[in-house]
Amino acid sequence: MTASSIGLLAACDDAALFNFPLWPMQRQILGDVERARLNVWALGRRSGKTTGMALVGNWSCLLRPELRRFLRPRERGYAVAIAPNLRQARRIIAEARATVEASPILLDSLIEATLDELVFAGDMAFAAFPCTSRGARGWPIHTLLLDEAAWFVADENESFQTGEQVWRALAPATAQFGDEARIIVSSTPSAPEGFFADMHGKVARGEFEDAVAHQATSAESNPMLDPAFLEEERRRDPDGFELEYMARFVGGGRLFLDEADVTAAIVDRAEIPPEDGTGWVCGLDPSFSSDPFGLAVVGRDKENPNRLVVGFARAWRPARRKPRSLEEQRAVEDAVLAEVAEVCARYGGRAVTDQYKAAGVVDRLRRLGVSTRLEAMNENSKTAAYRELRARLVARELELYPEAQLLSELRRIRTRFAAGRARVEIPRIGGSHGDIAQALALAVNELKDWQSKGHWREDDDAEFLTDSDLRYDDPL
Repeated sequence: MTASSIGLLAACDDAALFNFPLWPMQRQILGDVERARLNVWALGRRSGKTTGMALVGNWSCLLRPELRRFLRPRERGYAVAIAPNLRQARRIIAEARATVEASPILLDSLIEATLDELVFAGDMAFAAFPCTSRGARGWPIHTLLLDEAAWFVADENESFQTGEQVWRALAPATAQFGDEARIIVSSTPSAPEGFFADMHGKVARGEFEDAVAHQATSAESNPMLDPAFLEEERRRDPDGFELEYMARFVGGGRLFLDEADVTAAIVDRAEIPPEDGTGWVCGLDPSFSSDPFGLAVVGRDKENPNRLVVGFARAWRPARRKPRSLEEQRAVEDAVLAEVAEVCARYGGRAVTDQYKAAGVVDRLRRLGVSTRLEAMNENSKTAAYRELRARLVARELELYPEAQLLSELRRIRTRFAAGRARVEIPRIGGSHGDIAQALALAVNELKDWQSKGHWREDDDAEFLTDSDLRYDDPL
């Protein structure tokens, strides 16, 4: 280990130390870490955020001996990496370890290495923690690294203030090291509100002293990314591209579904015929004017009944010209419902719909041979349905196919927090308001309660329509 301080950029350039050639944006960002106590990075995917944090942690532990003067005898100073989960935090430790073990000068300084911690000579250590305000509270932290801070939510019962809780608990632990401490708050952006967005905005506006904010796209940060790949990602999911690769704060609240869970569920296939599944249920999100009519058909895998498969998904967009009469409106509605009924009948004739114009929808579909149940989508039932959808994705028990509109809607489902409560919403983009995703959530939730004997579930939350409720003389 060196006896005098060495700059972070110099260490990256030195083949005997970090030996890490920096891209231009990395050089600019890490150069600011050398001089500023607080750095906030809003960077696109594959920008090298994790690697950058690993380099900063190693630099503080191994190449800044001036930090030891802030420690009491036999007290150990820490670089601490916090991430939304422990596995992600361990990635930073793994990259840090690989860099040290490849260095002929630094290798001998590594005393002990585990998945969670690197212990170095000179009373220094680099440790990993999940997103919690309790784990490293009270530790002497000279370098605090908050990775993917926009997603600091420990579980579904906590709001986006979890990031604020971690900050308040752990940032004071750096006070022992004064201006020599380093804090990095880094993430791919999410919503324009919440801990990370607020922190980035305040630093960018100059509200904090000794602080620097960076915002850069994936292409600006990582010149190795293939432009053709980025263009394909943009075409595939324009909304997600703005957030993930352009590093822009979009939407509201935080994302409800993890991108990794959505991606893992996608199978490279087209729609599948009814004989390739069992127990099909058609989820409906009806609309005939401003929003599309959403339909998602979900059944059970023939080989594994615990696994659900999406057989068919579609949205019927409303006509640009509004109907000029009740008769014309009725004709439009009948045409859409006839197509919907044809799909439902093909897959077994069972459907569940939300309450929008439910009486007319249920009656007309019944006349067309489709048994349809009403599920009133209030705030509680909607949240329950979407949580069931998320649980299936997390458990890898739901198979999707590359239906572009559905995937785009799933990727922008958000949890919005207000007045101490959380609710699920899908921001309107263009002509889409999450219509297929809503239909999918209804169908997935319905399959949770469908009995093998073929009866609809009967509970206090279900709403059924009697003949006296059915009015079909007027347009829906």
